[in-house]
Amino acid sequence: MKLWVTLEGRDAEVEFHAAGETLVLEVEGRRLEADFHRLPDGEVYSLIVNGRSHEVRVAGAPAGEAGSTGLEVTLEGTTFPVEVRHPIEKVLVAVRRAAAAHSVETVQAPMPGLLVGYRVKAGERVTAGQPVAVIEAMKMQNELTARHGGVVSELLVGERATVSAGQALLRIVPEGA
Repeated sequence: MKLWVTLEGRDAEVEFHAAGETLVLEVEGRRLEADFHRLPDGEVYSLIVNGRSHEVRVAGAPAGEAGSTGLEVTLEGTTFPVEVRHPIEKVLVAVRRAAAAHSVETVQAPMPGLLVGYRVKAGERVTAGQPVAVIEAMKMQNELTARHGGVVSELLVGERATVSAGQALLRIVPEGA
């Protein structure tokens, strides 16, 4: 079985299979074989790798930390958050990012309030994360940012106008579109 694993911010495709009490892992061209035994509590495994014994605890990550695919792996007293996904998810993430980079972005008001002003002009080039507008709601100002880079194609609402939640404020097109 092949999985997409993220450990300490690094992604790798890991292929593994079990044959009896032997676990075989292949990661980036390296092969590792280990004898393994699941201990009675169900979360702890005894692994023998190259003649050395290791006790490894594998448990689901606490809710909200690493998501539904998160695990916590503890080896020699150190716990590592590990995310495990199917390799097709890696392809889907790449496709979504590519599609987002080539589609029009509409910046919307996240809540009802007053459009205090724009931080950009029509025709201006923007980068991802750049502030583009300011909304005031309940006497608090909220800065809205571009999710992707591009060129501001339209300012859809006049400054100082009252806006509703979800109302389109401006559009950003990919550069060269």
